[in-house]
Order: sequence, then structure tokens, then C-alpha cells
Amino acid sequence: MPRNILHKEQSVRDRAYFIWEHEGRPDGRAFDHWDRAIKETSGPARKLRDESMLDEEKILAGHTDVNMPALLTKDVPGG
Repeated sequence: MPRNILHKEQSVRDRAYFIWEHEGRPDGRAFDHWDRAIKETSGPARKLRDESMLDEEKILAGHTDVNMPALLTKDVPGG
């Protein structure tokens, strides 16, 4: 598989995971989360999402505008 396709799929997978996490890890919503992630990682919706991403999402997406001190001191659920 070409590298850009693998990168795109990983971006969608990461976004779907964060949507699932943000919604409290509900069962039976995988398709909805995947569909929403596809929409949010492409086209005009991506620009809007990039502006409101969580720091964890920015790291996975390769962004450099992450507030690392805040991220490192953030409480981690279950930790």
C-alpha cells in the first residue's frame, strides 16, 4: 500500500479513537466514529478540526503547536 494511504488510514484511526474516548468509550458506535473521523480528516472540516484539536490529537497528527507543559501535567484517566 502506498505510504500516503497508510498515513491517511492511521489519521482516520487515531481520530476515531479520540472521538470514542471523548464520548466515554461507548459500545456499538464504531461505524459512527469511523465515519465522523473520515469526514473530519479530509477537506474543509479538517481545517476547522485542526484548530480545535486536543494536544494528544495534535501529537498523533504530527503538529508542532502542542502545549507540552500542559500536556505533561494533565491528569490521565485511569492513571
